Amino acid sequence: MTSQSRHLYAADHILVRQSLVELDTTPNTFMRAPGEAIGTFALEATVDELAHRLGIDPVELRLRNEPAVNPLDGKKFAHRMLRECFVRGAAEFGWADRSPEPGSMRDGRWLVGWGVAAAYHPAVQFTANVRVRLSADGAVLVRCGFQEMGMGGATAQAQIAADALGVPVESVRVEYGDSDLPTGAPAGGSAQTASVAASLLTACDKLTRALDKLAKQHRTFPAEALRAAGKPYLEAAVGADSGLGAVAGQLRFFSKFALDQRRWVKAAKGAHFCEVRVDPDTGETRISRWTGVFDVGRVINAKTAVSQLKGGIVMGIGLALSEETLVDPRTGRIMNPSLSEYHVPVHADIPPIDVHYLDEPDPTMPLGLIGIGEVGITGVAGAVANAVFHATGKRVRDLPITLDKLL
Repeated sequence: MTSQSRHLYAADHILVRQSLVELDTTPNTFMRAPGEAIGTFALEATVDELAHRLGIDPVELRLRNEPAVNPLDGKKFAHRMLRECFVRGAAEFGWADRSPEPGSMRDGRWLVGWGVAAAYHPAVQFTANVRVRLSADGAVLVRCGFQEMGMGGATAQAQIAADALGVPVESVRVEYGDSDLPTGAPAGGSAQTASVAASLLTACDKLTRALDKLAKQHRTFPAEALRAAGKPYLEAAVGADSGLGAVAGQLRFFSKFALDQRRWVKAAKGAHFCEVRVDPDTGETRISRWTGVFDVGRVINAKTAVSQLKGGIVMGIGLALSEETLVDPRTGRIMNPSLSEYHVPVHADIPPIDVHYLDEPDPTMPLGLIGIGEVGITGVAGAVANAVFHATGKRVRDLPITLDKLL
């Protein structure tokens, strides 16, 4: 809930506090982005309110308070291009045409509002064990037990292996999602691609060096080395699932994690620009336009990256406008336990979403990639709430933004 508040804005005095309150109801747990989806709503709505009270453009206020180093402890940012995200997003969205006064923009009977917010999600890496086999016919087999939930993880790892080994991507097959395979990184924390890629690159490097050595022994080209040696394949592995190898892998992970924590602040970032239309008589709110620009390091696959970022924005729109768990105060039980009464966005609720990414690599991460899965939803609710305030002059601090809160 508070990670973004530690890093997003320069300030001489920062108080970050979290309180735990015991309630006789179901406990909170991860929902989409662990904490940052809600935390960015609170922070970005507050920054927007500050901008309004000061009479400063919300984008300009953010640019003025962009920190050069981490505000809490002075650590360096491993990679930070949030300023570039805001500048490009403002240009793509046409932010310069915004009338600053709330309620001053209309389209027929609709009140029109424009809102902006920052996106933020920390970048982490887990351990991943990988085996890579190169056959004499040029086929490559990558084996790792990570799971695939539709985000294109296997496609990305096939592309990474093909690039590292200099083979067509069609020659690479990825086996995943099986407990018999080497232990993979979970699809959580937006960390899977970078975690698996780190081990995959090491394994491919081992394989390339072994192939070069074999080629020298048989005085041939690396592509012909396996046939010349009479070998059906070469294989390289990184990590182990048991024994001393597993212990060593954990030690490497924790030592790297501790070193990174001391040296850098790593995160995916972005800027959301949102247009809403609000009916002044009914309070009906429609999102009519969206632009998002993201700093997520190097992008491995443009199609899957844009799809994940758009998906995060769609989920954030649900968070902002319709999704709510209703609890009976007498019993503590959930009153809307099915999708018939828990309202998620449908096609009619979603505007055209214009997504851009900077594609600038983070030099401290494998291949320069950071993580995409969760940053898309962060900041979305803040951008919507800020646009609703710009349209109506009403500041909603409790999600979702429903009709009764605007009338």
